[in-house]
Amino acid sequence: MRFSQGKSLHRGRARLKYLYRQISDQIRQDIKDLKYPPLSRLPSMDDLAVRFQVNKITIRKALSELRVEGLVYSVPAQGTFVSDPDAIQTVRKKPQLLTIGLLGHVLMKSGLGPYHLEIISGIQAELSRNNASLVILPAGEVYRQEDYLALVRHAHLDAVIYLGQIPKPILQHLIRHGPPAVVADLSMPLLNADVLYFDNRAGASAAAAHLAELGHRHIGILTGPVDDVASLEREEAAMAVWAAKGISATAIRKLHGDFTRESGRKAAEQLLKSGAMPSAIFALNDEMAIGLMEAVRADARYRVPQDISIIGFDDIFWAASCVPALTTVRVDKGLLGRVAVQRILDRIQEPSLAATTTQVEPQLVLRSSTSQGPASLTGPDTPHSM
Repeated sequence: MRFSQGKSLHRGRARLKYLYRQISDQIRQDIKDLKYPPLSRLPSMDDLAVRFQVNKITIRKALSELRVEGLVYSVPAQGTFVSDPDAIQTVRKKPQLLTIGLLGHVLMKSGLGPYHLEIISGIQAELSRNNASLVILPAGEVYRQEDYLALVRHAHLDAVIYLGQIPKPILQHLIRHGPPAVVADLSMPLLNADVLYFDNRAGASAAAAHLAELGHRHIGILTGPVDDVASLEREEAAMAVWAAKGISATAIRKLHGDFTRESGRKAAEQLLKSGAMPSAIFALNDEMAIGLMEAVRADARYRVPQDISIIGFDDIFWAASCVPALTTVRVDKGLLGRVAVQRILDRIQEPSLAATTTQVEPQLVLRSSTSQGPASLTGPDTPHSM
């Protein structure tokens, strides 16, 4: 059956309704006119996107509106169907509410912080808009491949989002034998699963260049857990920038943390006790940066940023409200969560879709915790003294 190619949609500022509502109106009328009879399958999202000359996100919003009204229902891995208002069909007994699981070791109390909470908030907001529910799976001490798969299968999920680091062989096994999947916040190419992650290297390069351009030549870098991919990527990128700027590796002091605020405080106390403070510190996440600033302020011998500049990474919701406001690298964590849901809903609708890799770009956010370094005033090789 052939339909017009969306020529009746009103676009631009003159439109009276959002495009997705215009589309839902047209599909609703098509159902009323029996162009799509009861229990018939609607065209795929790709076909509808071509018909109306819009993207699939707009189509999904239109279909979500029709699902809420009860005019259509979705069957995972099969498509979207027109409801039958008269006949009682087995397929009508299927719940319209999709169930999406969320699994990852970062969901444990010891690993859950503002960074991951913002990702989860984005996931939950997008699921709510699409008539779907979130089930957080208690990974706990699960580490064996078969235990992961049993956990996922027993939850009876329509799809699952894997968040953070899970060993690649286990992920591949889960994706191969489990429900449709998306991997979020992990830069690892995988088969038959969409992968979304932040460009940690670009963000760290921007932060490192900012400190160098301010004239800092004696710099501290506070790293995260030794086995954390994001920490390794950020550290490598920063070191490469400083080397390119002519800053010797001997002028860079490496400190070790675990991405917690407390580890930032301990790193600052270690520096203060040593009596050799760098003129700037790059903390590889905001929680550690905030811990650093708290310990420096408590000591009272140094001021941020007048005596020492501090820069973080992630732009968590505390970063703008701490004193001084933290210069950092913003990664849109809510966006990552929302896109993860959009990808998984597409995959439920069209299981044969090719796997995609999405890299979310960072942005340097300049606030009050960084200022000019000694080299900007006295030359590139002047050390910072107490």
